[in-house]
Amino acid sequence: MKKRLILWLCSLGAATGMVNAQARPGEGAAVEVAPGIAVAEEVRVSAQKSVQTLGREVLNGNFSYAVEKMYPRWKARQAARLGSEQKLLEQFNRAAVQMQEAGIDITHFKAQAPVAFYRVWPEVKEGVTNVRGEQDMVYHVVAIVPTKMTLRFLFEGKPPRTFERSSFQVAVAKEGTNDWTFIDGATLKVTDLRSIFPLLPRNMIIPVKEDKEIK
Repeated sequence: MKKRLILWLCSLGAATGMVNAQARPGEGAAVEVAPGIAVAEEVRVSAQKSVQTLGREVLNGNFSYAVEKMYPRWKARQAARLGSEQKLLEQFNRAAVQMQEAGIDITHFKAQAPVAFYRVWPEVKEGVTNVRGEQDMVYHVVAIVPTKMTLRFLFEGKPPRTFERSSFQVAVAKEGTNDWTFIDGATLKVTDLRSIFPLLPRNMIIPVKEDKEIK
């Protein structure tokens, strides 16, 4: 049964990012990250609430919301890999069906307080035609938001088994807005993140993922 659990965690995680067994036994859910920028409390609260909303929608099976709210440049990369955005959504939906058929339920999702914020990806402000300096640019804010999720595995004739997954979401919004989009951290590497946001600190360490059984 243990082997079957691991196989399902790996295969389904590749599609959804929500049940990926990338962590290994004994890894702690550390949240060591490079120092970032200070932000207003309302920004911290907004980032955490937005990730909680994302988790709630996925918990309810609304995978189209997860695709809609995926960070646009990351979504374009994933869609190009699969052939189209529609195929990306289909992959998410297939994973949901596979989870149901396998007797896997996501029973709880909790977004924790962000552990770091970074300024990335400067763009010329709308309406500016002559860039004179920083005053004509707008940056995006990246928030690293740890998450905890509970997964229940049901097997016929066997007691249910429950696992807690520690992971994170990368929430991204233009400075001055609370319009957050997301990159799921379950399968993310630092190199992936830096390929999207080159201004991230070179010594950045993303939170460690961990799966542990609740007995």
